[in-house]
Amino acid sequence: MKTKAIIFNTTADSLVDVKEALGHSQYQVIADSSCLSDVTRAVFNGSVELVIAVTDKRFDPLFAAVGQIVKQHAVPIVVFTYDDSRDVIQLAIKTGVAAYIVDGLQANRVVSILDTACLRFNEQQRLLSELNKTKESLLERKLIEKAKGILMKRSAQDENSVYQSMRRAAMNKNIKLADLAKSIIDSHELMA
Repeated sequence: MKTKAIIFNTTADSLVDVKEALGHSQYQVIADSSCLSDVTRAVFNGSVELVIAVTDKRFDPLFAAVGQIVKQHAVPIVVFTYDDSRDVIQLAIKTGVAAYIVDGLQANRVVSILDTACLRFNEQQRLLSELNKTKESLLERKLIEKAKGILMKRSAQDENSVYQSMRRAAMNKNIKLADLAKSIIDSHELMA
């Protein structure tokens, strides 16, 4: 199955050779537009999985749109440009551009550039997901530890006994241990 892409082009180039090269690859260009609202609409309604932006100079509305896209519906965004200024490159990367390619939009290279950018993007998304799960797990652990401390003070039981009691209660109520811990903490703070 081909990856559906939209080309956002603010240059005078028609990009016929690039589109032809993409047509013979795993990428399918479903739209070509110079209007950012077309790009964001295509991403948000799920009709594209890749944004290819072609611009000859700094284009701040593009970076604002990239920031919005990355926050709401992450897809790889590859920018081809002639602007090699360091501040623009930093801005592009900070907003979430998967690849920022200076003076490199050539039909014979575009597929390998997109492949690399998409693979890098997918790896970054996997790492972000893993990081978020780890943060959530750590937060849950902290809640459980705090709830155990509260119950140990109240009941004069040891840590293991309190933990086993919490586990049983969570299983009996069919809730996560962290949710039970949050309830214990909330009730303790309410009574304090």
